[in-house]
Amino acid sequence: MILYVLRRIATAVVMLLSIAFVTIALFFGASRDPARAMCGKPCSADSLAKVRAYMQTDQGILWQYLEFLKGLVLGRTYGEGAQQVNCNAPCFGYSFPNQTDATTLIWERLPVTLSMTIGAAILCLIVGLGLGALAAIRRGGAIDRFSTGFALFGLSVPTFLIGLLVVQFFGFNLNMLPYSGYVPFSESPGLWAWHLIGPWMVLSIMLSASYIRITRNQLLGELSADHLVSMTARGAPRRRVHSHAMRAVLIPVVTMFALDLAALLGGAVITEKVFSIHGLGDLLLSAVTGSDLGLVVGITLFSAFLIIIGNLVADLLLPLLDPRIRRA
Repeated sequence: MILYVLRRIATAVVMLLSIAFVTIALFFGASRDPARAMCGKPCSADSLAKVRAYMQTDQGILWQYLEFLKGLVLGRTYGEGAQQVNCNAPCFGYSFPNQTDATTLIWERLPVTLSMTIGAAILCLIVGLGLGALAAIRRGGAIDRFSTGFALFGLSVPTFLIGLLVVQFFGFNLNMLPYSGYVPFSESPGLWAWHLIGPWMVLSIMLSASYIRITRNQLLGELSADHLVSMTARGAPRRRVHSHAMRAVLIPVVTMFALDLAALLGGAVITEKVFSIHGLGDLLLSAVTGSDLGLVVGITLFSAFLIIIGNLVADLLLPLLDPRIRRA
């Protein structure tokens, strides 16, 4: 078990280092020059060189990669003298248009996206596991047909269209839900949840479709396994048989859920834009539009960090669900 945990942690660290290098190489090696956008017009060659030196984009990819790793641990410094700016550790980059470090901007927007993600994830698990299990237990029935149709709808309809339908139907036509804005939990827990019901619905429809299908298919396979068929033949209660089957179903569900949760935390760009919610997705879109590559790199690497950590947590939880992994 200890070796399993150490291997997973080592793999996560290597993946993070590799993703950081590739991201920096792509954005600062092949993308448009962020210094030119900061220099403005007209911009002489001498002014452009000074801006590049100040932003440290005049250095090679390897130097920038090593400076980024150093910034995560010790922080970074841009410029000299009165124009010097500091980016405290962990420094995911610096946003020169916003004149602050990317880490600060990310932490300011993270609670908004976190609020969307947690509620949507809980609703997704309830709907996905519930409908998927009922569809498998009552195969061929009305619930099975409904869950299959619901899953196909969630997988085939684009996210922005689901969001627009929710806004139009529940927001404008029925006037049941707010269609824009966000209220912090600290100000009013009731209004916080009220403004997030729409985004929760959109994200849960999008995600629960996959959970319905995987739960149904896995549960059907488990219920036809020899040991569970024998349990049923010996007269074991149906609840006990279903409990044993669901435990095996949870193994792929936990892995997928950890990745989905981390990806959502990285920023649900489309949903935030539809509901005018200023989270990580909105911040990323603004950074791309404004050619703020430092912030784009920071959000991208932070999102990758969340996905890798989510995958690591899932890997560490799997031995608790499947004893065979602990013995491997």
